[in-house]
Amino acid sequence: MVRRREKAISVVAADQEERIAAFAAGADREQIEKLDTEAPRNYKKINVPFNEYEFNQLERAALKMGRSKLDYIRRSMLEQAKRDAKKPALT
Repeated sequence: MVRRREKAISVVAADQEERIAAFAAGADREQIEKLDTEAPRNYKKINVPFNEYEFNQLERAALKMGRSKLDYIRRSMLEQAKRDAKKPALT
């Protein structure tokens, strides 16, 4: 005799629906992670090639400000990022 399979309604399905709804509601909230500004600099590395003119400009500016070349680049990037954050997006 053939035994028919019937769909079993389980409590897991109802629980799963609740978890999906909770996840979807959480996706609407923006999660901003506070990052440590004094963290060690071992996250990413960028190799930036310069021509002679650019490197001389960097060297003079860093010397004038009393900073290392890397520190000068970092601070310049952070200042520019602050200025750009205030501007409206292009799209």
